[in-house]
Amino acid sequence: QLKKVQQRRIGADSMQYFDDTFLFPDGNPVPFGNADEILAAGQQMYRALSPETAEFIDFMFHSELFDVLAKEGKAPGGYCTYIPSQKSPFIFSNFNGTAGDVDVLTHEAGHAFAAYQAAKRELLPEYADNTLEACEVHSMSMEFLTSDYHHLFFADQTDKYQLFHAESAVFFLPYGCMVDEFQHIVYGNPELSPQQRNAWMELEKKYRPYLTFGDLPFYGRGAGWQRQMHIYLNPFYYIDYCLAQTVALQFWSLYLKDPKDAWKRYLALVNQAGTGTFVDVVKTAGLKTPFEENCVKEVANISKNWCLSHQLKK
Repeated sequence: QLKKVQQRRIGADSMQYFDDTFLFPDGNPVPFGNADEILAAGQQMYRALSPETAEFIDFMFHSELFDVLAKEGKAPGGYCTYIPSQKSPFIFSNFNGTAGDVDVLTHEAGHAFAAYQAAKRELLPEYADNTLEACEVHSMSMEFLTSDYHHLFFADQTDKYQLFHAESAVFFLPYGCMVDEFQHIVYGNPELSPQQRNAWMELEKKYRPYLTFGDLPFYGRGAGWQRQMHIYLNPFYYIDYCLAQTVALQFWSLYLKDPKDAWKRYLALVNQAGTGTFVDVVKTAGLKTPFEENCVKEVANISKNWCLSHQLKK
């Protein structure tokens, strides 16, 4: 339903593959200001969000634990890592003038905040590190829990970014599940030929039937899976993003009703560190796991209704 809304919004006759991430006819939202101004806005945001994040962000800036400027010869991508000898998170990225620059300060800072909180407890490494299926909850939820401060980055494009972010979160779920099912196919059947591995196209029809690929030679023959590096580097990790997104959307729903309550629950979840399973930490926050009946359906409906009621006026 939301893809049909997007198609009408951008004035497309059909949803071609290259239309998938093109959400607005005048282009997707972009933050204003240079890299230094975006970082300064990020510090302002976390100082205002809570006492815990204020302490965290001042530590990060004072200790120079960011490397986010793109430069020649630098490795691509973005991530948060941890330096045990310094008990410090470290955020790495390549700012490029898109909304992704802000995502670094919400998504990766979610990881970093969780690591910072765990370090203060001086837990054994096995208990300090979040389990892999749980760690993306911290980052994806933080993206929504900072909503009140997105105007610091987007000014008059804030409403546009909020809609862009919410729709993108929903659109990710079928794609993430598609990556996971593809991995089950190829890793469970290592004898498949290169041609047979292009079962990806059948999965596109199952998970994203709204897309067409026209005469695009690479994507049209079902080779699009090759651009998803997780399939090569982190087998079976991708479904964890889907689990986390489902939890993050629940945090967002709570945030829309009561930001203070949502933050209290999030802090309780983060402070579990790696002492519990995915199910354990989600239950600590009083949320449903995606494995419970109707959880995904409820999350999808809440998200859809918000997106439909916040369409931008022309």
